[in-house]
Amino acid sequence: SAAGGYCAVVVWHSAVTEALQKLFELAWQQAAPLGQAVDDGGLSESERTLTRLLAAGMKDEAVARHLGVRLRTLRRRVSELQERLGAASRFQLGMRASQRGWV
Repeated sequence: SAAGGYCAVVVWHSAVTEALQKLFELAWQQAAPLGQAVDDGGLSESERTLTRLLAAGMKDEAVARHLGVRLRTLRRRVSELQERLGAASRFQLGMRASQRGWV
């Protein structure tokens, strides 16, 4: 094709298009409007502090000491936040918290 030209691809129903559709629907459900503040979903003050400390890269032990809780309690709280946001990993939790304006 010529430089700067247009091209198109027609894709009929396939496993790839079905997977892309599901991926889009999942992303759409979790999307936030651009340029608008996002509600924190009723985060408690300790949850706000927890997300900030995790975003700062503090280790679990240091975060637990800062919050005055046991390591096991901290990990349970992180797990609850992951579940609340549908995050499969702590990295994904951080991304979703950031998207919601929590950090």
